[in-house]
Amino acid sequence: MTTRGTTLPARLTRMAVPMLLATLTLGACSDDKPTASPSTSTSTSAAASSTATPLQTPSATPSATPPVTPAPSRTPSNSPPATPRATTTAPTPTPKPTRATCADTKAGAANTKGMSAAGAAKAAKVFTAAKACDAKALIALASADSTGLAGEKAPSAIFTASNPQNFLALTALLAMESTETFDGTIQPKVFSERYAKDDAEWDKVVAAGLLTRSAATAMRQGDGAYTGYRVGIASDGTWTFFTTGR
Repeated sequence: MTTRGTTLPARLTRMAVPMLLATLTLGACSDDKPTASPSTSTSTSAAASSTATPLQTPSATPSATPPVTPAPSRTPSNSPPATPRATTTAPTPTPKPTRATCADTKAGAANTKGMSAAGAAKAAKVFTAAKACDAKALIALASADSTGLAGEKAPSAIFTASNPQNFLALTALLAMESTETFDGTIQPKVFSERYAKDDAEWDKVVAAGLLTRSAATAMRQGDGAYTGYRVGIASDGTWTFFTTGR
């Protein structure tokens, strides 16, 4: 029997030998160099790089396509339309009557057939003033004779530049043949009862321009007689009336 003191060193020797051999074998077989541990500075740089603000990437080349303009809204505006500025237009002055605009130049002279001398003289004066569109002379003649005018108007309201038809009608009437009355003559003849139904006398009124054909027909049917322009001259030379209508 071995003693306790000799047994322990023997055991240690047996255990150490295999461990030593294993260590030598591993050292002889490995040619790899130990991998160096990562540098502290490299790690720090990588960390700093990962936390740094990234560089701005240059913007791409702008597209050649023009920007799209949004279409205007079709929603009607609630704003009231702008009020156009008022323009002041000067009134057009009324031209003074002339032979070209108001006188019946086709009438050559007053028709005084069947009139008294005084009546013929007055008819000639009125005709001359009417053909010349001489309002002043007609106003004076009518005022002197207290001539009855249409609508009981004053002579100054009848013989004006705004009523050239009155000059024309008076000229046309005095150029027509007259007919006798109890106190002088009247023109046109169709105004008297004697010629009221005479078609030829109605045709003369139309030819003189006092009525159109349709107006003459309507007057005969509606009024039963001539109610257009007419003039009267008394045998003593008084201009008795110049009127129209019923």
